[in-house]
Amino acid sequence: MYTNVWYVAAFGQDLTDAPVLVRMLGADFVLFRDADGKVQCVSNVCPHRGASLADGTLLKDGSLACPFHGWRFDGAGACTLIPSRRDHEVQAVAPGTRVDAYAAQERYGLVWVCVGDDPEAASPIPEIPEWDGDEFRFTQHEEVWEANYHTAKFTNLDYVHLPVVHGIPFRNQQNPTQAPAHQVTVTEYGFTSVMQTVPKASEGVWSTLRDEDRKVESVMKFFVAGMTLRGQVEIGGVGSGVFNMFYEFSTPIDAETTMMRYYFLRNYKREEAFDTEHTRRNLQNIHQDKAIAEAQRPKAAPVGPNPRGIYTHDEDKIMLAYWSLMERMRERGWQIDRDAMITAEHRGELRVIPSPARRHAPDGWVYAEMPRYTGRPASAAAISELSYVDVDALTPTRPADYGSVEPVRPEDPKSNATLEWESAALKVVEQAPTFVQPMIIENAEKAARQRGTNMVTAALLQELQAQQSAGRG
Repeated sequence: MYTNVWYVAAFGQDLTDAPVLVRMLGADFVLFRDADGKVQCVSNVCPHRGASLADGTLLKDGSLACPFHGWRFDGAGACTLIPSRRDHEVQAVAPGTRVDAYAAQERYGLVWVCVGDDPEAASPIPEIPEWDGDEFRFTQHEEVWEANYHTAKFTNLDYVHLPVVHGIPFRNQQNPTQAPAHQVTVTEYGFTSVMQTVPKASEGVWSTLRDEDRKVESVMKFFVAGMTLRGQVEIGGVGSGVFNMFYEFSTPIDAETTMMRYYFLRNYKREEAFDTEHTRRNLQNIHQDKAIAEAQRPKAAPVGPNPRGIYTHDEDKIMLAYWSLMERMRERGWQIDRDAMITAEHRGELRVIPSPARRHAPDGWVYAEMPRYTGRPASAAAISELSYVDVDALTPTRPADYGSVEPVRPEDPKSNATLEWESAALKVVEQAPTFVQPMIIENAEKAARQRGTNMVTAALLQELQAQQSAGRG
């Protein structure tokens, strides 16, 4: 895990008139709004007795009162009052009392926190240019993945998984599983990859968005800040200006768990009634990725690429670009030393992510800072030491259609839905036994089409259920 990264700590709407506990990088933080409504972030542990400040009280003056003895702290981490000795200056009663405070910003409806001691050196928060206009419709989602943040991000950082995991073959080439030609451009703050392909035709309400066999361009951008992935698909075909987009923000809760937050964007069918269907279609792919990530091993986040790992041309070109960015941060001394951190925890020692104030005045803190690597750990390979086979330079030894058989694998029955579904209707399906769900979906969509609508509602499902019960009677 890496310090000096701007992570998404919450949606702005999550912060109201009470402190909010957030766990990031294996440490606890508390978010709150000061008297001016500005977002503040400090270490959650009171330096007096170790109480959770998130369980305390947010006062009208914008300070946070500890739940144990009422000691008050402001957004800069300074202790402003000890109630039991309020007739004395704090530093006279308890010299050196303070908590670590971190740079925080509220942008694009998100609370960003630079978890570290050098926010000026951190990669900048990425722009979301669609936010201020009215061309795109936004929906949002968040969920916890029982997978480390590297693994969680890797489920999106290649093209070969699209036909294998999501059933999206590349139809404009002989091998529909092979990644199309794409160029990866690495920058100081991330990388970009661009691909053009002809996807399979959509069904149902989605079939009206693009002519069959029309080429589609996909642009994938990764930013270190927020561990952000921006996906842009010109879903209407190249030159149409019809886009389906997403922003994925990955925040490591600890070495084995990740908070995933999403913005889903579209500039077509912008009516509110389409939000449920648009979110469902995006989550369909996300949950297929989630199942892959949560089953992968090792469970804990690796400290770098495996020096004995296998790296291939199509699957891993983008992943190696990702690791090169992580390597830069380790070389700057920002990567947390996982083994040293675990050792400290076993000894019962609390370690805190270092803050800017600690960097400028390192002495006199109650809790020691989390250790960080001073060099490359033996378990991680240097990017310069890794290579992959350039398959395109090899002479093929098998027929082009070798191994071409239809896959047999279980799928989420809801992924076969082709119409729009009201959220309450989806809940009805989810509550039914899995083996019955395909039949419910098929009958409901058939009935909806007969009535000339693309929307399946809970009321329609109830009506069909009543008809079925009457037939039995």
